[in-house]
Amino acid sequence: MFEFNKKTQEWEYLVNGKMVRRSKSKEKLEERVREDFGGEVEIAKVQPQKAEFSVNERFDFISQFTKLVSRGVIPSLIITGSGGLGKTHTVLNTLNKLGLKEDTIGEIDGDYIFIKGYTTPRNLYTTLYRNNGKVIVFDDTDTAFKDPIGANILKAALESSGRRIVSWGAESKDDEVPSRFEFIGKVIFISNLELGKFPQAILSRSMLTDLTLNMEEKTERIAHIFKEETDYEADDKIEVLAFIKRHMEKFKDLNIRSAFNVLKMKVSLGEGWERPALYSATLN
Repeated sequence: MFEFNKKTQEWEYLVNGKMVRRSKSKEKLEERVREDFGGEVEIAKVQPQKAEFSVNERFDFISQFTKLVSRGVIPSLIITGSGGLGKTHTVLNTLNKLGLKEDTIGEIDGDYIFIKGYTTPRNLYTTLYRNNGKVIVFDDTDTAFKDPIGANILKAALESSGRRIVSWGAESKDDEVPSRFEFIGKVIFISNLELGKFPQAILSRSMLTDLTLNMEEKTERIAHIFKEETDYEADDKIEVLAFIKRHMEKFKDLNIRSAFNVLKMKVSLGEGWERPALYSATLN
């Protein structure tokens, strides 16, 4: 029996419920099964289970949930899943459309702040205090919750009942930051990790959106982005989408950036663009 595992993004061949062969390419897996188990083995035409909610519908949910967070209806939103398909863009675009101003370097009177990269538990505590009342967007800042101390800080900051009192019990040389304060801000986490990698206490305090996509769903998202793109001719976009669909299993990392790289090659190189585009796709 052939099944598509959305978690590993691979096709699996099951015998009596046990996985015995796997591959990212269904065609290659079928060939291996025929070789290993004989040509008489019937190749089941099992398709990936279609999600109840479409890819673009789930991106719409990101916008809706971001609005709820910005209004203080919910304290936190967690967005996980495949990278390079527009999670961060959707969040920031939604905040900007709401008329919220970003708190950037040199501008500390914004409505939201965007933080990306490594952070320590102490830095997390200080960030929450100094941006209290704002929407704090953590993008790929997984160390914020992977450390048990950071996870406990966030647990207190996102408490759904009563006052959200956050404390720092260790000594600190920063006299400007108190040892405890009431947090009234909002938090949005954007991560490429699976939802299961987040502490359960944070998951239970947050609205959740999962954008873990298989190859077909990634292609669907790219097609949607291409449709909205106006800087390229429609015929070029159609050809590139057809190319991606033919070779999706060969892409090392299929996302919006890699798709646009192929589109740029098509436009720049003209005739003969497919071979170098395919070569590049297998490396990026």
